[in-house]
Amino acid sequence: MIVSAHAMAMDFTLDVDDSVDEQLLRETMLHVERDLTWADSVFSTFKADSCVSRLGRGEIAVADCPPAVEQVLDLCAEYSESTANAFTAIRDGGQIDPTGIVKTWAMDRVRWRLDALQARGWLWGCAGDAMVSGIGPEAGRAWRVGIAHPEDRFRSVGAIELGRGRTAIATSGTSIHGDHIWTTTGGAPWYVQASVVGDDLIACDAWATAIVAGGESVALAAQEHGMDVLALRMVDGQVVADRSPGWRWAA
Repeated sequence: MIVSAHAMAMDFTLDVDDSVDEQLLRETMLHVERDLTWADSVFSTFKADSCVSRLGRGEIAVADCPPAVEQVLDLCAEYSESTANAFTAIRDGGQIDPTGIVKTWAMDRVRWRLDALQARGWLWGCAGDAMVSGIGPEAGRAWRVGIAHPEDRFRSVGAIELGRGRTAIATSGTSIHGDHIWTTTGGAPWYVQASVVGDDLIACDAWATAIVAGGESVALAAQEHGMDVLALRMVDGQVVADRSPGWRWAA
């Protein structure tokens, strides 16, 4: 079964096996949507009354916000350190902007609700980011996730399989919804899109954003941190892919 929740101006989709009770699934997704909507109300940089917007204007301090704000900002600081500041939640001019990981943090935050469904398996995804649990929809096969073309979301550059220790993928890019990425190299981004596979969705998201912002050295650092990377460049209108040795396309 495939169900969805709408928040943050995006559709979040859950693909879950048919063994789950439909009434329980509907109730779960209502709670999930409320949780995602709450996260948007707190972290949105587009809502003038959100905590992040008010922090940016100096109207409140972190201590005045829900504890989740400090948690997300602490995560941003950790990823900033591990990526040598290629990932950062501070824009030029000092504006706080943690949107590089807010969506995946919110997705991970509701995972406990999905686990409570006691499904044989599920895939939880939104706009290039996905996490999986359990078996895929076909017996004996892992979950398959497609990766969109950097300049056309309706085209695919390929698909990967998730599972067996690689349970999350995040994709960041400058061509589509790239407003949360600003370069840290001082010029145009070397990569227009990066996909990172690992076992932690938030970490994958932070590193994918950092790779687009920081370039090849950050892609190599992600691999040193145990993740697999697909980084895409556009050369004369053609996609050129740089892959880590562990990257495996689905058959």
